[in-house]
Amino acid sequence: MPTSYLNVDFVLPLIGVGAAGVFLVFGIPMLIHAQIRKAKFNKLSDGYQTHALRSSIRLEKIIGISSLVAVVALCAGSWFGFGTAKSNLQANIEQKYQPSELSLGSYNGSWITADLTLPDGTKFKGVTVDIQDGGEPFIEDVWYHYNPKPAG
Repeated sequence: MPTSYLNVDFVLPLIGVGAAGVFLVFGIPMLIHAQIRKAKFNKLSDGYQTHALRSSIRLEKIIGISSLVAVVALCAGSWFGFGTAKSNLQANIEQKYQPSELSLGSYNGSWITADLTLPDGTKFKGVTVDIQDGGEPFIEDVWYHYNPKPAG
């Protein structure tokens, strides 16, 4: 029976951060522009302060604030998603390699680094952990430890 691993998805949180960046770049200028328009609107005489102009400024503020709310929501979702992916990867490494010590390092977009100690006492520092199909972790250094290269 094949071993099943927890889902490890680091891509979706990265997409969330990218989308948050887009909303941030859109929302802040929108709010600044709405504030400039509001200041100009307040200087207009009563006959020129129309309901349509006031409504347009209000809509611009609502869109800008909504964009910033989306930034916060996307960043929170990305933070939670990254934490879930990291804890799932840690559980998958523990399931496959049964290390006596394990510490995950930094994630660079393709792989994550780890420090681990195998049950036989062999220590690995800063090894690359690749994530294969189905969330299976693969650590090349550990693989070579158990499957040494033939001499010659």
